[in-house]
Amino acid sequence: MKHSIEERLLAVQKCLEGYAPKAVGRQMGIEDTELSVWLSRYQLEGVAGLRKLPIKRANFETKCKIVCEFAEKGVPLRKICAEYHVSRYAVQSWTRIYRQGGYEALRAIKPQGTGRKGMGRRKKQEPQTELERLRYENEYLRAENALLKKVRALMEEREKRLHEIGRKPSKH
Repeated sequence: MKHSIEERLLAVQKCLEGYAPKAVGRQMGIEDTELSVWLSRYQLEGVAGLRKLPIKRANFETKCKIVCEFAEKGVPLRKICAEYHVSRYAVQSWTRIYRQGGYEALRAIKPQGTGRKGMGRRKKQEPQTELERLRYENEYLRAENALLKKVRALMEEREKRLHEIGRKPSKH
């Protein structure tokens, strides 16, 4: 959930006034781990630490340094997140990869794109031959048949359940 700078500052101020971070988080709808990162950033950088940061890709050396501090030196996760401006999910993921395959496994991580390539419907391609057209039609009809069988099975299951509890199924 996204929180405005004002909400972040209010939550941090409540914690600094002595309220428990878990209680503040519950009251304001903020995860306590996220709130602890905000606290750390606020203590390091002031209000500027609460602002949203542009997403930066961590290079191999930075990932290794972060994993070393977290997994080997035992630096708290919230401190690392605040210092390096990375999410706890990223640190936990890198640590898991490191534990499975060592530092070289971190090098193999490919950055995830933000685009949605390959999503959505495939564009229809006109079959080139009569045989391809018939195969495509056959595939389509099999899928349609499977879908209709699934719908029939679900309807029968629903009717059976309603019959068992003494209600009459609706007529479609």
